Amino acid sequence: MQYSFSIRSALFAAILFLAGVAQVQAADGGDAGAQEKYDFNVVSVNKDKTHPYFGQGDSMGFAINGVQGRTLELVRGKTYTFNVDTGVMHDFYIAAKPVGWGKAAMTAGVQGNYTYKGVVTFTPNAETPDVVYYVCRNHKFMGGEIRIVNSSKSGK
Repeated sequence: MQYSFSIRSALFAAILFLAGVAQVQAADGGDAGAQEKYDFNVVSVNKDKTHPYFGQGDSMGFAINGVQGRTLELVRGKTYTFNVDTGVMHDFYIAAKPVGWGKAAMTAGVQGNYTYKGVVTFTPNAETPDVVYYVCRNHKFMGGEIRIVNSSKSGK
């Protein structure tokens, strides 16, 4: 049995091969230009001993990407998004103090504060304090700490 390939057949095979490679790269994050839709997913959960404010404030707490009261390190000048789905009684917001309860809300660089289902964006700038917090408008001590660093100091 003898096979003969035309240029058209070779070109078709090359296109199929390259299309397969592109699909594999996109599936495993190989495209450097692609960006995740959200940096952080935020939900409310019953606090356990891993939460930094366990035994303080409300019995519920925020978990970020599955970690209760997770401390975040964010770089000044970069925009971060929080996909919030915390329930109608737990409005998520960025604040200058850890207590929550609607106090000390930050407005500079923040869009969407007081969200229980939706997206909050935060772009820390030169005036943003080195430590801020993510908290609940309706309850005390549900959130965690956000450390703000300059890009040259970022270790994460």
